[in-house]
Amino acid sequence: MAGKNFWVICIDYQPKIYEGAWGKNIQDKTKGSQFYRGFTNRIDAEVALNKLRDLDIEHVPAKVRQNVEEKENNLQNGQVIVFTDGSFKNGTGKQAAGWGYYGKYKKNDEINPLEDHGNVKGKGAKQVNGEITAALNAVQAAIDLGLQKVDLYCDFWNLMLWDCGFYESKKEVSKDFVKQMKDLESQIEVHFHWSPGHTGIPYNEKADELAKRGFDEA
Repeated sequence: MAGKNFWVICIDYQPKIYEGAWGKNIQDKTKGSQFYRGFTNRIDAEVALNKLRDLDIEHVPAKVRQNVEEKENNLQNGQVIVFTDGSFKNGTGKQAAGWGYYGKYKKNDEINPLEDHGNVKGKGAKQVNGEITAALNAVQAAIDLGLQKVDLYCDFWNLMLWDCGFYESKKEVSKDFVKQMKDLESQIEVHFHWSPGHTGIPYNEKADELAKRGFDEA
């Protein structure tokens, strides 16, 4: 944290810039925050903050449900609304993570479900692998259907923060995700939305169920 005196901290789902060295004041602000990142100068902090401007981080479940219902009611041909999720359980001995997605798309004036599930196997497979695979597979499925726009909802912050560039992709798993997602985004319009998990949002609950099924089948 040395040399960092500007901090973009998301408190109560409102990201702002705070100034100060890494001490008790800044540390107290990061506790309970949704996410944060430090910078050595204000310009870089402002650039990072601007990357968050277009993200939908609505956190009230009732409002998310309402927004999704409105999107579904106004779904246009070539568009899809999809929720993605990953699953991992400690203590099972499985070297795997489950993934799942569920949503609705409109094509030729007909609305149809978009869903699938599966698992990622291999040493070190964790929740993040399932989350990443679900998002990538959902967007690829939309491309395969010839759709033009994806509203992608996830309850894993890092996906949208990696994608918009707020978080640096330092590990191979995140680097691979960003590379693959940017390739997909060159073929289809993707809008990320954050969704609070396990709060009774139907699409989210269904994606969670599918991801767990994928893990159980590993």
